[in-house]
Parts: sequence; structure tokens; C-alpha cells
Amino acid sequence: MYNIKQLLQKIIPTGTESSNIPYSITGFPVWSIIIGIVIVVLVTTSGFINVYYLNRSHLEIETIHEITSLAQTTQIEFEKQFTLLHYMILENNPEEYRKYFHKFSYQYTIVQNQLFNLKLLLNDYIAIKQRIEEIQTYHKEFSEMLIDEITQYKENSISAYTVYMTIKGKDLFAIESLTQIVSDINSNNFQMINNTKNKFYIFSITSIGIISITAFILIIIIFLIIKKEKQLLLSIGKQLSSFLPAQLVQLILRQEKQEILPIQKKFITVCFSDIQGFTKLTDSIDADVVATILNQYLTEMTSIANKFNGTVDKFIGDGIMIIFGAPLSITPTIQADNAVSMAQEMQNAFQKLNCRWQSTYNIEPLYLRIGIHCGIATVGSFGTAERLTFTAVGKTVNIASRLEKLCPENSILISSDIKQLSPQLKTENVITLTIRGIEKPLEVYEIACNKN
Repeated sequence: MYNIKQLLQKIIPTGTESSNIPYSITGFPVWSIIIGIVIVVLVTTSGFINVYYLNRSHLEIETIHEITSLAQTTQIEFEKQFTLLHYMILENNPEEYRKYFHKFSYQYTIVQNQLFNLKLLLNDYIAIKQRIEEIQTYHKEFSEMLIDEITQYKENSISAYTVYMTIKGKDLFAIESLTQIVSDINSNNFQMINNTKNKFYIFSITSIGIISITAFILIIIIFLIIKKEKQLLLSIGKQLSSFLPAQLVQLILRQEKQEILPIQKKFITVCFSDIQGFTKLTDSIDADVVATILNQYLTEMTSIANKFNGTVDKFIGDGIMIIFGAPLSITPTIQADNAVSMAQEMQNAFQKLNCRWQSTYNIEPLYLRIGIHCGIATVGSFGTAERLTFTAVGKTVNIASRLEKLCPENSILISSDIKQLSPQLKTENVITLTIRGIEKPLEVYEIACNKN
């Protein structure tokens, strides 16, 4: 937040423990950037790992389907080969025999290629791969033997019965072995797919759990930081309120723009109060008594000003300047009503304080004068880059100050402008004053209070 750091550096000496204000309240929160980066890294990393693992799982499942499909196709081709073999043995026509023999040789090549490819795909299945190698060797040896037997059968060296007895049961054994291998592959594939799904499910749950726990911890951290920051702001606000008006402090703490209190023309109501006889009293009593009386008076008057949304602009010894309508805007009518109500309550409170001081310190009675005027004034931050003060300047302020000085003791003097805004006010005297610096005589109204 702009200017808080600068303001605190002006109020709190550099090098003190209190000057180490977290950057999170002096600019864009650093902790929010760090937390955001942590969450983004976690979510991004989890996303990449999930995508990678999902893609890998997809490839593994594709490989599994390819193995299963190839094993089933090999089984079919194996069966075709032995079907052709049976035709060859039973066929007596030489031309038909030759045709089946070529088909048998071609089918043998297909089966050998598929067994070879299947063996390559089964690198992760060592036991099944070994069985496929055994089937491949068996098929090769058995096919070569059959080719020799059938060649002899063709040349009438041996009978069909001899060939039949040679292959009896061996083709069924080969087919059953491959069928069992296909069954094992399917079983392993099903188990592998389930394992892949379970791994992905476990990984996803773990990933979501880690992100959720991290997010929950970060939320707690954010809550604690915000709570700590609010406590710090509250502490800073209380400290600043000892030096600045409460309304001004609230505006500074909430403001985020570069220029917190720009200089501008505003309609405001200005109230000046002063204790008549206080300067003379300070010469006749102890300093600690002076401080006690003054502090009690300023504390009570400031409390009443805050009650009516007045901004205590400054203390001038025993004098107080109070503004209505700045820095927080208030309608002119409410300004006037609040200012007069505040002045009346201040007079009542002062009478009680006065009685207490007389009985406690045995002093002469004091008197409170209050002057109120409203109008256009220049309001804003005045001063240098090293030191600024919020105040109002202009004719409106000067007239209010003159009214206070011309006010009878224990009275409130208001201008005709205030009377016009609050016509219901009961006034006792109408006075026409000629004020230095003001061209025309000024009509003012007195609101009398209890007088000693």
C-alpha cells in the first residue's frame, strides 16, 4: 500500500525493530507471489506427471492389445497350417498335392514370422517368451521333419499311414501349447491392465491428496499472515492515531493510489476552540499540573470530535482546529449540524472539567470559546516530501478562527452560513462584526451556554 512504508519511516526511526515492516503491506504481497508460485508448480508438476503416466499407460495397453491380437492370429495361422497338412496327406492328386505343399510352405513362413514378432513383444514377459521360443523351435523342427516325410511320401518311399503316424498328436500338441500361451497372455494382460489402472488411480489420489493438503496448509498460512497483517495494521493505526486524525489514518491505510490526499477545493465546516485564561494560568501553577489539565482537556474534546465525525486537524497549545467534510466527504447540512452539536457537548464537558480543576487544583475558573464557519476551502496535504501535514487553508478557515477569538466566554459563535444550513438552531444574540480582511460586515449568531 503506497506511502505507509514512507510514512512509517518518517514516524519510526530507521534501525529500530518497528521499522522492519513486512513488504506485504507496502506493495504487492510477496507471500502471495510465493504461495502462488508453489501452487502453480505443484499443479503443473502433477499435471505433467499425470499426462506422462497416462500416455505411458495408454502405450502399455496398446502393446498389450497388440500382443493379444498377434497371439490369437498366430494361433489361427497355426491351425490353418495343420489343416493344410491334413489335406496334403489325404490328397492323392499330384497337382493338388503340389498346390497344398506350396500353401503349407507359405503358411510355415507366416507362422514363423508371427512367432518371431510375438517373441519381440514379450520382452517384459520372460516366462511366456521362453515358451514362445520353445514353440518356435518345435514348430521349425516339426515343419522341417514333415517336409522330409511328405517328400518321401510323394516319391512313394513311405506310405501315407507312416506320415500320419509321424504327425499323430504332434499338431494338436502344438496348437494346444499355443492356445495355452494365448490364454496366459490374456490373463497377464488383464492383470497388467488392472495394475496399470490401480497405479494410475493410486497416483491420482496421492497427487490430489498432496495438492489438497498443500493447499489447505497454504490457506492456513494465508489466514495467519492476513491475521498477523491486520494486527500489525491495527497496531500501526493506533500508533498513527496518536499523531494524525483517526479519519486520516483510516484513509491512509485503505488508500492504494499514489496521491493519498490530493489538494482540492471542498466545502467544509471549520471549528476553532480555545480556553480563555489558560495562558495566564500556566505562569502561576506547576508544569505537571498544566500538562494534566491540558491533556485531560484535549482528550475529552478529541473524543467528542470523533463522536461527531469531526477531523481534529491540529492542536495549537490549548486551541483545537476541527474540520467537518474532509478528508471524508459529508453533506453541508450534516456538517453544520454535527459541528454545532459537537460544540454544545464540548461546552458541557468543559464545564464539568472546569469544576473538577477548580476543586482539585484551587485555580481560577477557565472559559471555553468556540467559533464555527463553513464554506469553500483548499484542503489536502501540504508541506515537503520529508514532512507533510493535512489541513485546510483559505478565507473560510480564517473567519472561523476570528469568530473563536471574538466569541464571548463559554459561548459558541456561528456564522450566518451555518445558521442558513441549520435554521432550527436556537440562538440568543445576532451580532454584526467587521472582521479584518473581510470586505463586508459579517452577521454572526451566539449560542449561549452555562456561564460561571
